[in-house]
Amino acid sequence: ILWNNQNKIVDGKYFNYPKTIKMPNFIYIEQRTRLGSGSGKEIDIFASSGPDVWIGESKWMKNSVGKNVIKNLIQQRSLVKERRGDNLRDLKLWLFASSGVTENAKRMIEDNGILWSTKEDLNDLLIDSGLRKLPEID
Repeated sequence: ILWNNQNKIVDGKYFNYPKTIKMPNFIYIEQRTRLGSGSGKEIDIFASSGPDVWIGESKWMKNSVGKNVIKNLIQQRSLVKERRGDNLRDLKLWLFASSGVTENAKRMIEDNGILWSTKEDLNDLLIDSGLRKLPEID
């Protein structure tokens, strides 16, 4: 999705966000990156265009994602800011929560400007990006 949408304007509806989003021209996109040793320091997606970074967390679960996942994502943001320092212009947090998020988590997401997508949102974005939908997994 990130590669296919580089330098494009994407509708915010795919991210439960009220505005369109200008996608960066990513230099690299890594999967399962560790920001350090210890619990909660692995990022599922780390994408950089130099000064602009996206970090993504994927939660393929039957239940809605709660506040603890959001707290961890916010902590990961702090780690990236610390590492990048003045070389960071923009940092986007993106959560994929296949079954959505709880109301408490949603408030934290809104308060912290986090982008998030359900399975339905992501499938719609995949189709609009010229990619195939996610598999059906029980």
